[in-house]
Amino acid sequence: MTNILSKFAVAVTGTVLGFALTGVNSAQAASLNFSLSFFDSSNSLVGEGSFSYDGSTPYQDTILASFSLPPLEIKASNQWFALTSFSATVWGKSWDLSKASSGDRGELLSPLLWAPFDLVKTRFVFDAKVIGSGVIPQLASQWAFGNYRILPALGIFGEGFGTGGGKISWMQSGVGQSNGKSVNTGYLIVEEIQPCHENSEAVPEPATVAGLGLAAAGLGAAKKKWAASKV
Repeated sequence: MTNILSKFAVAVTGTVLGFALTGVNSAQAASLNFSLSFFDSSNSLVGEGSFSYDGSTPYQDTILASFSLPPLEIKASNQWFALTSFSATVWGKSWDLSKASSGDRGELLSPLLWAPFDLVKTRFVFDAKVIGSGVIPQLASQWAFGNYRILPALGIFGEGFGTGGGKISWMQSGVGQSNGKSVNTGYLIVEEIQPCHENSEAVPEPATVAGLGLAAAGLGAAKKKWAASKV
């Protein structure tokens, strides 16, 4: 009887291990994707875009300042995430991460950051003031693309442009826009893009296949040992 119980325990262990292996890859899915919908003041859709970031790796860095000022420290506990992709087309003008900048206020010192648990969601660190060779990094509550001194340019404001609070707004400046205006403003709707599995067959990865195999073998062995113990 003891021998049968030992073998049964081994079989159950194989089953549990098998199911554990099937769950490994799902925990590693870290890329989060979002859509952007740009609306003007009349609530008309005037642009669309998207961005993504790795949700498993909060951004952290210590950005040194000159003039013996304390460094600007961004901790993982802040839960801000560096964008890995960005694209948007608003009134016929397109933008991506290669055009990210700090406008006319200095050099961009950090990636564009998204703060999902913070009312001020859009951030980056910019060089707010340069005196000689000195740098004073500060945190901006916006994303900027292009240069406001060399138009066109696009700004996305995490606190709401001119309104405060948690609303996300945008402003696009530049001549030659498709609606004939030099300045356009509005608000943004940000939505997470959920993975879609309709009309597609998921191909299990090797670890998943192995896990399912172990689980099946464990269940089969457990069933046989249990039946033998009843004879």
